Amino acid sequence: MRQNIIYLLFLTSVTLSLTSCDKFLDRAPLGQIGQDTYFNSETNANSALMGMYRSMMNSYSYGQSTLIVPEFSAQHVRHSAQYPEYENFATHQVQTINPWTSNMWKALYTTINAANQIIEEVPNMTEEMITEQKKNSFIGEAKFIRAFNYFFLVRAFGRIPLKTTYTKESSELDIQQSEKEEVYTQIIKDLNDAANLLPAENTYTGDAARGRASHWAAKALLAKVYLYQAAFTNDYKDALRLSEEVILSKKYGLAADYASIWTMQNSNEAIFEIQFDAQATNPLAAVANDNASVLFFAKDSTLLDLYADEDKRKSFVIKKGSKGNYFMGKFPNFSPASQNVTAIRLAEIYLIHAEAKARIDNTTSQSAYESLKAVQERAGHIVPIGDYATVADFITAVQEEKERELLFEGETWFDFCRTKLALHKYKNLQDERYFLYPIPAAQIGLGKGLTQNPGY
Repeated sequence: MRQNIIYLLFLTSVTLSLTSCDKFLDRAPLGQIGQDTYFNSETNANSALMGMYRSMMNSYSYGQSTLIVPEFSAQHVRHSAQYPEYENFATHQVQTINPWTSNMWKALYTTINAANQIIEEVPNMTEEMITEQKKNSFIGEAKFIRAFNYFFLVRAFGRIPLKTTYTKESSELDIQQSEKEEVYTQIIKDLNDAANLLPAENTYTGDAARGRASHWAAKALLAKVYLYQAAFTNDYKDALRLSEEVILSKKYGLAADYASIWTMQNSNEAIFEIQFDAQATNPLAAVANDNASVLFFAKDSTLLDLYADEDKRKSFVIKKGSKGNYFMGKFPNFSPASQNVTAIRLAEIYLIHAEAKARIDNTTSQSAYESLKAVQERAGHIVPIGDYATVADFITAVQEEKERELLFEGETWFDFCRTKLALHKYKNLQDERYFLYPIPAAQIGLGKGLTQNPGY
């Protein structure tokens, strides 16, 4: 049997249909799609799309690992049993045989393969099978999800295999790693395609309006991707342009009550949320609260020091629980564990705009400051513009605001590594080679296409 440097990619989807606009996912089990006969109706194509979304909901993907692992690296959380597999992320001494990097790698490439199948098969469907509008929508959604997952992989692992065709029985499976620049180019292409294919006016309602990829979600993610790409291109123009477009579109607004983003879910601030409910529960939410099943805690009371006393976020984000433990407050819906994952929301776009604008203006301009102030104002703690002595001070302040705003959302580690602020934040991190996780040893052992990241 031919070996695969990535892993055996299953053609994941579901044999279900969308029963109404307001019911985002029917909760039938995942199964395999026949390569040649499945894409013969709009219903089946939609089922494949639902399978793609649902593949991100397991504990090795956005149901747990892709959030909690970067939070260990950012030293925000701890495990109830202090397993070395997790603690090694906090000490930045991750081993090549770490099971969590391996599990994330497999899970994200599974979703990418599901997206590849839709991108490849749906264009071949005839007008008798599917409308042109739905065809464009499904392809656009799949390109968004492919970009979304590749964006995590390139930030986590750097040089990765860039696979844009789906795995068939006859596929060539040894794939060389691509340089990060090439991966970013593909991510940007996918997101531009998604923005062009998806209508500016969202045609979905209910959960699907926030839970399925949209025109504005593509632009919001693209702003973030350009911000990260600028770490090696030093070109912030597109991050600024797209963040301004999203903000000025008025499609989204900052929630007046910060806590409502998680207690109500799918708020007006949400640009893209991964949807869970009582039937398809959130694996992280189930084990992140003060109950008998708890596995993940907030690190300790030192996290409270990130916030000023008057900061309204403080009492919600970090909860004091039993036995002197602290808990992550952003998972209040845990019985049942129906908590959504807030993947992209407007507050982050404001902070992207603040940084990009300051960098381009080369000063703490009023426009850059107003975007930072919008987030601080909601929190109830505004820092005067005069307190930022230099552009560098302002950019650091924006990143620290992002840490407070997005705590426990899986962003801080990658953001601090992006600007190398991580070297100043973590005393046990002195080598930027460890900004990247090691390529899983098991994947290297499967073929000739992968080489290990430096330092491992």
